[in-house]
Amino acid sequence: MFCWKIAFMSTKRVDFQYPFPLLDSLYFLMCRIESVGLSEIHGKFGTLLRKQVTLVDSDGGKLKFLLWGEQVLLANVFSVGSMLALDRPFIASAAESKIETSEEFCLEYGTATQLYLVPFHQHGEQICIASTQNGYEGSRVQKGLNGTQAPKVSQVTLPCDSHGTVDFSSYPFRSFVMDLRDKMTSVSLYGVVQDIFRERNTAKYVFVLKIEDTTGAVVAKLHFVNSWSLGRLSLGHTIYVTGLTCSLTSQKILEVLWFEKEVGASLVNLSCLPALLNSSCLHKLSYLSDLSTHTNVTHICSVRLDHIELYHVISRFSHIICGHFLSERPDGLLECTFCRCTCVGEVMRSFHLNVFLADESMKVFAWCTGQTAAELLQVSPDEFYELTEDEQAMYLYTLENERFMIAIVNCKRQVDVDADSLSGGIDSSAWEITRALKCE
Repeated sequence: MFCWKIAFMSTKRVDFQYPFPLLDSLYFLMCRIESVGLSEIHGKFGTLLRKQVTLVDSDGGKLKFLLWGEQVLLANVFSVGSMLALDRPFIASAAESKIETSEEFCLEYGTATQLYLVPFHQHGEQICIASTQNGYEGSRVQKGLNGTQAPKVSQVTLPCDSHGTVDFSSYPFRSFVMDLRDKMTSVSLYGVVQDIFRERNTAKYVFVLKIEDTTGAVVAKLHFVNSWSLGRLSLGHTIYVTGLTCSLTSQKILEVLWFEKEVGASLVNLSCLPALLNSSCLHKLSYLSDLSTHTNVTHICSVRLDHIELYHVISRFSHIICGHFLSERPDGLLECTFCRCTCVGEVMRSFHLNVFLADESMKVFAWCTGQTAAELLQVSPDEFYELTEDEQAMYLYTLENERFMIAIVNCKRQVDVDADSLSGGIDSSAWEITRALKCE
């Protein structure tokens, strides 16, 4: 670190008498520059320049430091984050200086004032983007005429803190699982949910999420402030998550964490976005014959309802917060199968629907729940169960050959671990309909 001493011949007036005995003492302040304002024009004839600099001390206290006239040139060497020491600053009335501040006074550059500046240098690290971006984003590496020239790769310099942790919040390219390593923060990933459940060995709301992309899979722990807050999320759903932090544990295992309260932390369930179906620019239509249990993507298909059996329509209580079904405990209370918490007053009645879908290529047996099931049945659970059993069967018959645009995902786990917990133990199909939109 090094320090600059800033010398300046001040033309500031010195006849101003501050009403407090502060000017009788000598002050030396060390502060951090929080912000540097724009130049302002003051005076009756609009000829006097002024610039406000906000200073913060180690206790979080803030003061305004004003530069007047040709002193404004000093701000050219100021930068946010730099440390500024003021020796014998001029203490002025905030009211007479006409600035908006909660303090009664502000600081100015007086005739005896000296400034010492410790510039803030943002450490950075060069990140090579050739390993995954060229392989998975489709970019091409130009080769020399002789074919032996080393590939030219792009690099970006990202900021890092004093501990060497690299901030990826401004990373201009997509990150992949294979790129994750120690000391990374604000990382974003795009992938498919392979597993998700709540940790049971803690009273906090911590969920374990396994996300997979084209380069591999990683387990992340999601930390919530009060409860799950991201709506329905299940296996096979495609998500975009931001604000991940990576570090190595004492056992040299990569730990990926996500905290709901952190700035920039978000998780978007792309498979359930309404815009996915009614915005043709966001998808490419697939046939049902394109579905494969060996791939994990969200398919958009134009289908018709082939037929629905009455025993394939089930009504169950679900948790309003997460959309998953409830189970009854031995004590009679209802517990969410996903959040693993007792549900009181956060319960709604919803459908679980199994249905045969068809298009020009084949038929598929799929399932759905909640709002998606209500969209396909075009009726609410309360309205449906007001009908007699014969009326219910007749109503389902009238839905045959109705056409829908749907989003459908492969929801089977890769390993057989509690495979039916998220769907309530009644799903026999590998395909979940995550969104449905009736075709007019």
